[in-house]
Amino acid sequence: MKKSLVLILVVALALSLAACGSSAQAPATSDTASAAPSSEAASGNSGTVEMFADGWGDANTAFDPLAIEDTWTFEEMRDNLGAIPTSDTELLLAGNIRTYDNVYWQALADGYQAMVDKIAGNGNKVSINIQSALNEADTEGQLSVMKDQIRLGVNAIMISPISSSNCTEGVETAHENGIPCIAVNNEFNGADMFVGPNSYDEGKVAADWAEANVGEGKCAIIMGLAGTDVVKNRTNGFKDELKTLNSSIEVVDSQNADWDRAKAKDVCATFLKTYDDLKIIFCNNDVMALGAVEAIKETDLVLNKDIFVIGMDGTDEAYASIKAGELAATVGMFPYYEGMMAAEVATRVMLGQVTPKVVWTPAMVIDSTNIETDDAELIGWTDPTFK
Repeated sequence: MKKSLVLILVVALALSLAACGSSAQAPATSDTASAAPSSEAASGNSGTVEMFADGWGDANTAFDPLAIEDTWTFEEMRDNLGAIPTSDTELLLAGNIRTYDNVYWQALADGYQAMVDKIAGNGNKVSINIQSALNEADTEGQLSVMKDQIRLGVNAIMISPISSSNCTEGVETAHENGIPCIAVNNEFNGADMFVGPNSYDEGKVAADWAEANVGEGKCAIIMGLAGTDVVKNRTNGFKDELKTLNSSIEVVDSQNADWDRAKAKDVCATFLKTYDDLKIIFCNNDVMALGAVEAIKETDLVLNKDIFVIGMDGTDEAYASIKAGELAATVGMFPYYEGMMAAEVATRVMLGQVTPKVVWTPAMVIDSTNIETDDAELIGWTDPTFK
């Protein structure tokens, strides 16, 4: 009797363990996931996502937000969609930033986390995994991070790749597993949608500021990493606007410094030796602009009198430099709020709301006239509502 009872208990325990094991959800793999959404809806780990029902982005082509006619600003999105839905759907978002070494991407990541916390605190089961490459030259590292996030079974990836194509393999794998890839701040091959500022208009408003505050003289441009659309757009926007304004500002040179402060300092030093009458240094980001400021401070030139440096991004260090009377201006993209906006958009579309493939976030010039105004006030920020 005792032996029979023991045997019965062992069999029952084995059956119970087997049942528990079968209830766990297996991660999606390329063998089981659709390479593209069905005709009815995009099938990702989270279930039905109407936003991507027409298929995934083309991994052979860079997503160009400037070529999309139907776009919304972030405020238009809120006006058109209303409150964020409340749902029992469990969502794991991924935030893949270039590097924590750059304060812009750190602020973007902080914004991602802050918005996810707000949404989770209002009844939604949303969480986020945020990772980065080692630095802005670590293209393989960023791809490795993306693959790791796919293995984690995330439902959507918000990513700002180092170049337009360094994460193409990861994008293809994500699509095979039903995971949409949202470009944040800069576009890339195969992106499914874009959330961020208009990089061409960023260059234009920088040129508007230069025309209004300097007006004439020679200008040199320090560009970011070659081969990235954001570099092309910011640079061309600046040059084109000067032509449109029939400006007396003359662009005499441009060189890449790969988003690096030390390289930008060296490039600026070379510019200063080559052209003894430079009036403006325009840089594709604040990190390089601050490197240019360092180079100029090692000369007899007086910042904001003899020569003016314009940056882009609106980082905390750039703000501090403007307050100190060194950097003349930056085009603020408000990275913390950009991250919050991107995470809100990603959550909305993964919960079934539909937006255009491009949602613009704000950008404006920050200089000594508005540097003391809080970012939230400048962009008119309010927290989302929920239903």
